[in-house]
Amino acid sequence: METEEQQVERIKQFWNEHGKGIVAGLVVGFALFYGWRYYDAQVRADQEAASEKFESILVQLEANQENSTAAAQEFVSSSDSTYALLAALELAKHAVESNDYATAVSALQTVRDNAQPALRAVADIRQARILLAQEQYDAALAAAEAAATVEAFKAQAAELKGDILLAQGDNAGARAAYQAALDAGAQGIAEIKLNSIVAGS
Repeated sequence: METEEQQVERIKQFWNEHGKGIVAGLVVGFALFYGWRYYDAQVRADQEAASEKFESILVQLEANQENSTAAAQEFVSSSDSTYALLAALELAKHAVESNDYATAVSALQTVRDNAQPALRAVADIRQARILLAQEQYDAALAAAEAAATVEAFKAQAAELKGDILLAQGDNAGARAAYQAALDAGAQGIAEIKLNSIVAGS
């Protein structure tokens, strides 16, 4: 059995061999722990700031305040948060109400370029409708077809595609699109549109 002196000597030897590594590991561990806490706190602070800015933009747009469009555009272009994308959707809505279709299309394009699929599909549909109203049929079709890649929007996108094709005078294409909308679960108006084409062609 080892004496007390031998045990102390063994501990000293172990520390001499491994002490620096243990200390370095502790330092790295503490740095990672506190670094992560700082990062997490910073992310939360950024999200809260973006949320507050989004709410401010909403108030300005709803009140139609002077420079509200410019403020919204600046927020959308300066932030990569989801709040900025939601602000872009609100900006587009406000722009349409003001007959500023160029701003609406641009804001929606920002969402289409940067959002996750579901939110992007919302922008696809809205932009397609604006482009249809402006008789920019090819661009409208491209936006509608992009929305159709998201399962939940297939019926809506197909019906919108039918509207675009009908506006172009492509009755056969419109019928096929409306039928696709019905097959995807659309109800009511899509069936009426399909039947009206069949009856009139």
